[in-house]
Amino acid sequence: MPNGIKAVVFDMDGVIIDSEPNHYRAICEAIGEGMTLSYDDFLGRFAGGDERYAMGEMAKELGIDYDEELFREWSNRKAAAYAQFVSENAEPMPGAVDFVSTVARAFPVGLATGSRRSDVNAALRVLAGGRLEGVFQTIVTSDDVQKPKPHPATYAKAVENLGFQPNECVAFEDSPNGILSAKGAGLRVIGISAMHGADKLGEADRVVPDLRGASLDSFYSWLD
Repeated sequence: MPNGIKAVVFDMDGVIIDSEPNHYRAICEAIGEGMTLSYDDFLGRFAGGDERYAMGEMAKELGIDYDEELFREWSNRKAAAYAQFVSENAEPMPGAVDFVSTVARAFPVGLATGSRRSDVNAALRVLAGGRLEGVFQTIVTSDDVQKPKPHPATYAKAVENLGFQPNECVAFEDSPNGILSAKGAGLRVIGISAMHGADKLGEADRVVPDLRGASLDSFYSWLD
């Protein structure tokens, strides 16, 4: 295998599915009238971690008292809204579904995401007609770890579940928080700059604009 890589772990939001607009809309729905932060605020400052972190930081910014009870209330509202929005509009990132399917024929693949399992299930059910359902050998969500991204636990658990060493795995990530998580767990990282821009992904080992037209040969060349 090229450069000792034996498995591949993908982030979901911003790598496989263009879901950040739906996450933002669902958070707006959950918070309600007090929500004044823009989509650019959300993307630039709060995306890439789990929803507890994102909504907690947004509550702080909005001057809203945030406790466990409010988090649960917002989280339940967000989950229902996200499932509805994603069922109406689940857009894959350019080239992602084909690329993941191609890689999965050659390597074991995992999914490591800051999203909740209910959000992941809702998205995979409808994305590209469900083409990626059943493709991943392991799916690690924010529900499966005590400390979600940017903590390394999400990627560490995905690698452990796949049965490989971190240095035998490569991650595909789109956000600074996600890259911190994967690098912290010891994986090599290919950053995808379509969402956040290459200047924000400097910690990645390689940065590519998107997965449009990407093949196994492309993947091998990115590992050189």
